[in-house]
Amino acid sequence: MILTGIDPVTVYQDSLLTQYGVDEKSARLMSVMDQLNQKYGRNTVSVFSVGGQKTWSMRREIMSPCYTTEWSDVPIAYAS
Repeated sequence: MILTGIDPVTVYQDSLLTQYGVDEKSARLMSVMDQLNQKYGRNTVSVFSVGGQKTWSMRREIMSPCYTTEWSDVPIAYAS
């Protein structure tokens, strides 16, 4: 493995949101989310899904065969 493009600590990359002027809104949103998480418990509100328990699962009763992953599912053709 070769590491390239390592910058010194003094190099700072701006947020993608900063260029669109959303920085103040983002800060207020994060503040509200922090308040809600403090009041109702950790990870009550999050920016993205972090796992948790699924309330659904895929139905597998009529699943297609795995022709490309299981040798036993590959059809055999005989020439006569």
